[in-house]
Amino acid sequence: MEDQVRAAVERYVAGVSANDAELVKRAFTEDGRMWGYLGDKFTVMTAVDFAEQVVATAPPADPAYRAEIHGIEVTGDIASAILDETAYLGSDFRNQFGLVRVDGVWRIASKVFTTR
Repeated sequence: MEDQVRAAVERYVAGVSANDAELVKRAFTEDGRMWGYLGDKFTVMTAVDFAEQVVATAPPADPAYRAEIHGIEVTGDIASAILDETAYLGSDFRNQFGLVRVDGVWRIASKVFTTR
């Protein structure tokens, strides 16, 4: 089960690193949301808005971009995962994902993040 959760987070990583908004959308539930901090600025947006307004318009990925998944925990049909990103849009991020399994498919329902 942990491998399936990891694959869902890897779908997100593949999407952001390739500026593929549609892949990022598929990583999330239809009503996925995110909250977090860009520096000291608190930001809230839907996953769709993130995909369309950030991912789709981002410059090509920095060659230094790295993503590390750790801290996966699965309980039945819910899971959590932590993703650290280095050099994404000029910043380093800590993301905490809440995932759900819907119709047998793991998707990200929530993302809470901060820059580091």
